[in-house]
Amino acid sequence: MSKRLKLTGKLFLAGFLIVMAAWFSLPQLVVADNDYDQSAYVGTETCMMCHEDVSMEFSQTPHGLLLGEVEKYKERLCETCHGPGSVHAEEGTAGTIINPAKLDDFDGGDPCLTCHGDSKYANWDFSAHATEGIHCADCHQSHSKIGENLIKEPPDLCYDCHTDVRASFYMPSHHPLNEGIVSCLDCHNIHGNEMTFAVEDNGRQRCISCHPHTEGPFIFEHEPVTEDCGICHEPHGSVANNLLVQNEPALCLNCHSMHFHATIPGITGDSLEAPQQPGRFFSSSYDGFKEGFLTKCTQCHTAVHGSDLPAQSISGGGKALTR
Repeated sequence: MSKRLKLTGKLFLAGFLIVMAAWFSLPQLVVADNDYDQSAYVGTETCMMCHEDVSMEFSQTPHGLLLGEVEKYKERLCETCHGPGSVHAEEGTAGTIINPAKLDDFDGGDPCLTCHGDSKYANWDFSAHATEGIHCADCHQSHSKIGENLIKEPPDLCYDCHTDVRASFYMPSHHPLNEGIVSCLDCHNIHGNEMTFAVEDNGRQRCISCHPHTEGPFIFEHEPVTEDCGICHEPHGSVANNLLVQNEPALCLNCHSMHFHATIPGITGDSLEAPQQPGRFFSSSYDGFKEGFLTKCTQCHTAVHGSDLPAQSISGGGKALTR
């Protein structure tokens, strides 16, 4: 065996041992070295001498109920997250005990992920919340009863930071979030996934999970629909109807040139009485025909997401998305 292969094998083995050592050390509290005394645990009873009210409430929380059944932690429930408290018990100052809710970026470690490190939170470090310096304690309260672990309920909790999104949901056309029909969590994976910060990687898949009638496949497809719904629709709220980013026909004219109908000259003047409709008259202007066909494209093209029925017009070539 060559020296290069031997060296590669040794490096691989060393790397493997380092990874395994880190893996098996996960059950221990992950907190960086600080001025806190890491040498001695004093037990839950010592903590209760000063924090009896907190300790009694904690025993009814998910953390207290779960850790109280684990032999390793039940004698030091408080110190599992707050670290050894011998110095704090003697001095009684806040600076001598770890407070995960007030640590700056958890001081290099994340005590919550020590236990909550399963697949649901595996991508937390790469999430938009984590990269913006948001901590678990900014949204969650650990000393809470079952079902009350959030500081506020969505969407109010989300609105505290996402003020621009809050404004969108007060637009004339919006998803019914404030009405309680949908939730932020229906579309967003708040604990991290892709940097788009959405439940699915593909924006189109998020939308068709609730709007399956737009999915197709259709014989005659509208290209933006197969690419990304966000090309035409604003996900949170919009001034235009149906969450469109612009009103018609401006939205359609971004991709489609002026419709041929709009170039046909109109007739100026008043009409005579129509034989089929006695007593019915109408007035016409030179530009009236143009204005009519520049009002709303979907008056004729109703199948904007796609259609299996060919259009009958010659100019449409069967692909005019009409029904």
